[in-house]
Amino acid sequence: MKIFSRELRLAKGGALAFTMLEMMVAIALFALIMGAITACWKSVANGAKIGIEAAAAAQRARIGIRTIEDALSTSEISTANIGFYSFVADTSEKFAALSLTSRLPDSFPGSNLFGDNVVRRVTFTVERGTDSQNNLVMTQMPLLVVPSEMNSPYPIVLARDVSFFKLEFWSPKENDWVTEFLATNQFPKMIRVTLGVGHSSQNPSIPYELITRTVAMPSVAH
Repeated sequence: MKIFSRELRLAKGGALAFTMLEMMVAIALFALIMGAITACWKSVANGAKIGIEAAAAAQRARIGIRTIEDALSTSEISTANIGFYSFVADTSEKFAALSLTSRLPDSFPGSNLFGDNVVRRVTFTVERGTDSQNNLVMTQMPLLVVPSEMNSPYPIVLARDVSFFKLEFWSPKENDWVTEFLATNQFPKMIRVTLGVGHSSQNPSIPYELITRTVAMPSVAH
């Protein structure tokens, strides 16, 4: 009799209401579909964000190593004033450190802050940032200015999330690259600088971007 009544309502054009079970099934399917769409969207958005951040980090790393090249290629040594002109390369720790005096061009980062003081001591170190990442930081000061509260070294973060910073020096005696240069009153013939930033998604121990540059050092001391 119920079946007959149902068919009769359909024949007369009557609308059938959904049962509670059918409504719950429909809502559950809708929720599953929306969840899948949201998950896909988040994945795409996160992938785009990671890609943008990686590209920015790689570009910053290229600018950073270019800055090191500029400092090395314009470096100077005065044997009569070696206290101001000493060349210090520390490779004893995980990350290398470098300090030297250079006659820097107007295009060098931060030059607008120093006016006519083109000869400055420049230092490159890897330091821990507030975001717990290792950053390549450059500081610079005019050569004859004594650091104080009023005249503190001006820092610039050249590269973020640094995973590798290495210095190598050409040794004519060994006819090969060496990882230690102890002399502070002279330059090595050439320096090879390697900078790595980020971490590969496949292997966290491998930098996302690895850049190597070889710089021929000035050969004349004043």
